[in-house]
Amino acid sequence: MSSTGEESGRRRRSEDEKGKDRKFTGRIRSGGMEYNYSVREGELLQINSRKAKMVIRFAVLFRFLKMLLLLFSFGVTVHVTYLIFRECITDAALTECIPLGSIFATFGSAVISVISLYCNKQSSLFQENLLALHEQVPGLSSWKRWPFMKRYSRERSGLFQHTYHVLRNPQITFQGQKRSLTIPLPTCTADFYDLPIVVNAVKMLCFYQTFLKSAAGHRATRERNEISTFYCTLVIYRNIIRYKAGTFLMLIGSEFVLASIIFSFFYGSVSELLALAAG
Repeated sequence: MSSTGEESGRRRRSEDEKGKDRKFTGRIRSGGMEYNYSVREGELLQINSRKAKMVIRFAVLFRFLKMLLLLFSFGVTVHVTYLIFRECITDAALTECIPLGSIFATFGSAVISVISLYCNKQSSLFQENLLALHEQVPGLSSWKRWPFMKRYSRERSGLFQHTYHVLRNPQITFQGQKRSLTIPLPTCTADFYDLPIVVNAVKMLCFYQTFLKSAAGHRATRERNEISTFYCTLVIYRNIIRYKAGTFLMLIGSEFVLASIIFSFFYGSVSELLALAAG
C-alpha cells in the first residue's frame, strides 16, 4: 500500500518535471531579441486527483446536455415547420404536402451547400494561419492533437479503478505591462468544440490595447513580429467562430429539410393525432 503511494507520488513529480521542461519560462529570445510572449507545448496528462475526477464527470454531463440541446433544437424546428404547413395547406393530401415539402428541401439543400463552401474556406484559412504561426513563432513546436482523443477521458485500470487523462493544448502567454494573458492554441477541428473559443476571443480583444502598449517602443521589426503573432492568434479564433456559426446554420438547415420530408408524407396523420389529443 505504501509502495503504491510512493510510486504514484514519484509519477506525479515526474509529470510535474516534464511539464516544467515543456514550458518556456519568461520571454522568448530569438536573434538577440526578447519577445513579449512565451509558449508552452501541448501534452496529455494522467491526473488522478479528486479535482480532475470532478472535472471529467462534469465534461461527461456537459456532453449529455449538448445532446439534449440538439434534440430541443430539432423539436423547435419540427414545430415551426408544422406551423408553416398548417398555414399553407388546406387539404392534408399528398398532392399538396409533397410540393411544399419539396420546396423546403430544395431551398434548405441550397443553403446548406453554400454554407458548406463557406465553412470549408474558414477551415482552410484556419490551417494556413496555424501553419504561419508555427513557422514564425520561435519555440512553438508542431505538436498536434490526435483528433480522436477526448479533452477529458478515463480508462479502466482495474476492478473499480479508473485512470483519468486531461489533454492540454499548446499555450501562448502574451505579456502586458501589468498583466498577462494565456491562450490555448487550437490545432484541429476537434478543438473547436471543447475549448472556450468565444470566451478566449473576447479576452484577446480586451487585452489587445494592453499588448500594443507593451510592444510599443520596441524596434520596428520586433514590434511588427509581436503584433503579428497576437493578431494571427486572434484571426485563428475568428476563423473558428465563423466556422462554428456556419456549422450551426447548416444544422438548422438540415433539421428543416428533415422536418419537411417528414411532414410531406405524414402531415395528415400528425394533424389528426394532434386534433384527437386536443379534443
